[in-house]
Amino acid sequence: MQAPKIVPQRIGTPPEPQNIRKVQDAWFLIEFEGETVGYETLTTVDAAVSEHATSTAEAMPMLRRSRETSLKLKRFGNDMSISANLETIESMDGVLQSWSLRRTSADGSVVHRSASWNSERGEFLIAAGIRDLSKPESLQSHVQPRSPILPAWIVGPNLERPPQWASAVLFPETSAIVDIEIRRLPPQSLRLKDNSTIAVTRYDYWPTNQPEFRSSVYYDVSQEVVLVEQPLLGRTLRFYRTDAGTALGEENLQSLDLQFLTGIPLRRPLLNPETSSVLRLKVSVGESEQISLPSSDFQAVEQTLANSLTVTLTRSAPGGDESAPNSIPRKTNRPERRFIENSYWLDSSQDDVRRMALIGGGAVTDPYEKCRRLTRYVSSHLRLSAFSTSLRPASEVARSRQGDCTEYSVLLAAVMRSQGVPARVAVGFAYIPDPASFAPHMWAEAWIDGKWIPFDATLGVEVNPLTRLKVVDSDLADKNTSGTLLFVPLLKFLGRATVEILPDP
Repeated sequence: MQAPKIVPQRIGTPPEPQNIRKVQDAWFLIEFEGETVGYETLTTVDAAVSEHATSTAEAMPMLRRSRETSLKLKRFGNDMSISANLETIESMDGVLQSWSLRRTSADGSVVHRSASWNSERGEFLIAAGIRDLSKPESLQSHVQPRSPILPAWIVGPNLERPPQWASAVLFPETSAIVDIEIRRLPPQSLRLKDNSTIAVTRYDYWPTNQPEFRSSVYYDVSQEVVLVEQPLLGRTLRFYRTDAGTALGEENLQSLDLQFLTGIPLRRPLLNPETSSVLRLKVSVGESEQISLPSSDFQAVEQTLANSLTVTLTRSAPGGDESAPNSIPRKTNRPERRFIENSYWLDSSQDDVRRMALIGGGAVTDPYEKCRRLTRYVSSHLRLSAFSTSLRPASEVARSRQGDCTEYSVLLAAVMRSQGVPARVAVGFAYIPDPASFAPHMWAEAWIDGKWIPFDATLGVEVNPLTRLKVVDSDLADKNTSGTLLFVPLLKFLGRATVEILPDP
């Protein structure tokens, strides 16, 4: 039996432009014999159904799940550490359409398999290895099996189920389909790690022919997983639901910094990005991997394949200020208050921040011109330091007057808010001409005339949208516990992705 994991997935059919995907993230801290031994994250994304979907899959909306596990465990002197990524496309009821697994053990051995369900033949065709897809293995089943991420679907989407039932489940690591018994227990209380007690519903599940290998999953009243228990070496491996910062831990957060020092290679340099109005890029990863990027005001994303995206970057005023207000249709709507409010990280009402905002913004009232002045002011009054994904409140940056792109962006967003302009930070990749690549970077965005306009205090200029690939944005509310967590989504690209410039349509 495998430990539960979750991470974001993509599908082979492009979503409709107006389709809004709902993303759900869950983080777990893994403990064994009272010691923290790793973390796990599960991302679930709404997915359109591919043209090859089976009738069973079509009965329910499809989901992409991505489960990432990092486990550092020694037992009786043996290193049992693993890192694994499992990506699936499945129905809300767990019926499995396709999957991809990459698992690395402590001895360096790698398991890499992927497969899709063939409804006509009643089988999964399993391709082993990254390159060798010529000898697929057939795994037949009289029913289409369910996903191995059992805690994500056991409760089911508004389904009536008996107290005990069984289902065929596929486990990718062993390429085996196993009959699993599932039993719902009466409601009970569960004591959490902070010694609080909550009401939960517990489900036990085990292989029909091996009832001694019993796992348990606990759901709160909202049917969210709060704890998973799985047997391991006669003991119990526990997965506690938590926030991302706690799950990753300080040691892992620090080690992640090193991974952001590399970029995504570009096969040839961008030509004339200053005068172009549109740039089309193809972003790809390995054959059995999946990626996605968000669409935004200057970034349109089309999912051409599960492992490939077509990204169209635009600027509003060719040959001029790409974000100039007179090129943007004026709108009266405003973003949520959270983008203007004072927070722990963007403490825009703090005296040092307010002072910089007043001096840097000057007496101008036009929000675009004000943001340009604030960008130049922050850029000229901070000293660039070595890159780190750590995060400091804007007031600390205002006092220290130094930092890397995270500090520059935090302070810029804070002074914008101090001057009444809604602002947030964005994380993604910025174009570097020598060598041609996209490197991890953070910048600020201001809400002006109905659009989120990018500004980059690290470089001291407004951002040319043709030179940015945005992966995520954040209001930096108090719930954000670490700057590193903002950069974690970039790990899906670093060392795995390539970017190719496409010809104009």
